[in-house]
Amino acid sequence: MQPLARAKGLELRLHSRPYLIRTDRHALDRIVRNMVSNAIRYTPTERGKKKGHVLVSCQRRGNFVRVSVWDNGIGIPEDRQQDIFRSYVQVDNPERDREKGFGLGLSIVQGLANLLGHKLDVDSAPGLGSRFTVTVPFLQRIPQEVTEVQTGENGDPDLTDMVVAIIEDNSDLRVEISMRLIEHGCYVVMGESSSDVIEQLRVGALAKGPHFILSDYRLKGEDGIAAIAALRAATDASIPAILWSGDTSSAVLKKVAASGIKLLSKPVSEQALLTLLAKHKPKTSTESG
Repeated sequence: MQPLARAKGLELRLHSRPYLIRTDRHALDRIVRNMVSNAIRYTPTERGKKKGHVLVSCQRRGNFVRVSVWDNGIGIPEDRQQDIFRSYVQVDNPERDREKGFGLGLSIVQGLANLLGHKLDVDSAPGLGSRFTVTVPFLQRIPQEVTEVQTGENGDPDLTDMVVAIIEDNSDLRVEISMRLIEHGCYVVMGESSSDVIEQLRVGALAKGPHFILSDYRLKGEDGIAAIAALRAATDASIPAILWSGDTSSAVLKKVAASGIKLLSKPVSEQALLTLLAKHKPKTSTESG
């Protein structure tokens, strides 16, 4: 798929993990290829000052692996999201221009997912982009000695299976940070408020909560300190957390200092964030044994 992305001036990134899953190899390949080609088709070369990008990622949660295709393309209105899985329906092609294709891709994806018993999800918003996800059964992690897959690049920490909650009301920043963390192996739960993240944790059956909380200080309706407190109250009071903010006024600094939560200044350094998360990554039974 890289030649298609390059021809359109898009960045296509692949985040792979050494996971063995139960599926039909050819059918899953067709599903993922259709989702990627769709993302490339509906993602402009540039949006504002940002380059168009598509990310294929894997996130393991318990007995399942979520294979997701993210893009920062045109997005889909909520009232049209189920329509796109019907044959011959294209959100941005009311004139039926055949050069844009016949609109069969996602109906095929849905049909194959149904045959395999795999859950298919879409999360999208107009102007912000889309994430299509197929959830497949996880069998085991492939031993490092029999795979060429690297779990860390350029000395970056491996954060595989670390659950991170992101509370950020800037959707672009929220998605950008999430995609970067997923590339390093994190399982990300994100939302624009504490209640949003708490609901996603509930839906994802993550009763014990995340391993780490990242929050913007200035949020709509609450500040980051209150958001972190709410999330801890709903899950585990001992979950470590950090705040970030572009406001370094003395009033903000005093309030954050009183809370005991570390504050990072915007723009947040990706390397500093990764290093901080690596220090708090829980040890697996293999690592501790």
